[in-house]
Amino acid sequence: MNLDEFVKEVLTKIVAGIREAQANDGGAFIVPAGDGGHAYANHSRVSSNGKLKSTIVDFDIALTVEDSSKTSGGGGLKVAGIGANLEGESSSKDTKISRIQFGIPILLPESQKKWHEELKS
Repeated sequence: MNLDEFVKEVLTKIVAGIREAQANDGGAFIVPAGDGGHAYANHSRVSSNGKLKSTIVDFDIALTVEDSSKTSGGGGLKVAGIGANLEGESSSKDTKISRIQFGIPILLPESQKKWHEELKS
């Protein structure tokens, strides 16, 4: 999977998971709307200002880049576990791993539940 596809998939799944959790019954209110300025517990990755709640999604990704080449013919040499039989194809592979870290801020989707009305009943 390419990096852009991975990031898109992760962010999409996070938002979808929040929306699914908001729709479930069970007593909890996930990112409630109209919280009346409730003071949330301090956390360095979450921000609440009026109706907007946001967080940072952190990524720590190892990227693998492979460069391979193949040759055909008779004879072959096995080096460090990479090679081929004497009559077939030989291949070599150069693998490089890079690590990248970044964060993406997102506004969290607000729940459509009327928590203040549900708590009265």
